[in-house]
Amino acid sequence: MKSKIGIGSAGQTLDILEYIILAGREVSLKEISEEIGLHISTVHRYLSTLIDKGYVRKTPAGLYKPGFRILELSSYILQSLDLRDIARPYLIELMENTKQTVHLTIKDGYEGVYIDKVEGPGTLPMMSRIGMRMPLYSTSFGKVLLAFSSDDYIEDYLKKVPLIPRTDKTITDPNKLREELQKVRNQGYAFDNEENERGIKCIGAPIFDFSQRVVAAVSISGYYLSVEENKDMYLSELLKTCEKISNALRGKK
Repeated sequence: MKSKIGIGSAGQTLDILEYIILAGREVSLKEISEEIGLHISTVHRYLSTLIDKGYVRKTPAGLYKPGFRILELSSYILQSLDLRDIARPYLIELMENTKQTVHLTIKDGYEGVYIDKVEGPGTLPMMSRIGMRMPLYSTSFGKVLLAFSSDDYIEDYLKKVPLIPRTDKTITDPNKLREELQKVRNQGYAFDNEENERGIKCIGAPIFDFSQRVVAAVSISGYYLSVEENKDMYLSELLKTCEKISNALRGKK
């Protein structure tokens, strides 16, 4: 990665920063100089500015790695992105591939909130609507959002949220819910087997941001028998959709 001749000091500084970020490890002054194609003294001068601004950190061993300012700015960029706009075309594609209703949900406090919904053709009318708040413990998307939360959050949730039965199949025992959440965390998806609404089966999976933090969940909902009979295909399509949305959030194709 040689710096382009005539690109100027600003461009050369960005080349150095980009190299340090993409290296994925701590790098030396000599390595940066050789890779960028600039004299060591020039690289050192630019690095001093980057360190001063918080974009680069120097380790006790004299190596260089990305600074916390990069992470801080990245979070602002991600907050400015509209998750719903990014996810929308993939949600439509998922609905078209499964013919089932698709939801996009985020966690807010101790509840889930629908932020988008794509109704499947010929599916039964559901009570869900955009902006509606739903329990986490009885829904597939909610189990996903819970399972990928911190252990402290989960324990706090179980202390403060009563596990009121939504149907006769709702998990209302805290220990059984803990076991269910561990299973969801291990396998990467969750089922709602008529636990929130009679006659409805749902499958949910997580969406990850650039830091591998779960920021939302996508779910497929439909008649119990229809989803049960096609659950392997639906799950496969759901996981592919979540991967596409996660990659889009990270700026990958």
